[in-house]
Amino acid sequence: MYEETDDQERRRYTVNQIAAEFGVTCPTIYRHLSKNEHTKG
Repeated sequence: MYEETDDQERRRYTVNQIAAEFGVTCPTIYRHLSKNEHTKG
């Protein structure tokens, strides 16, 4: 969800929207994204 973009190449969903969809807090989303950044390479 986080990497989806619209026609203008902007993020399609905000972190707040993603958090609300999954019933978690924004810091949880940021922690998850941070973990994924460390595993890319």
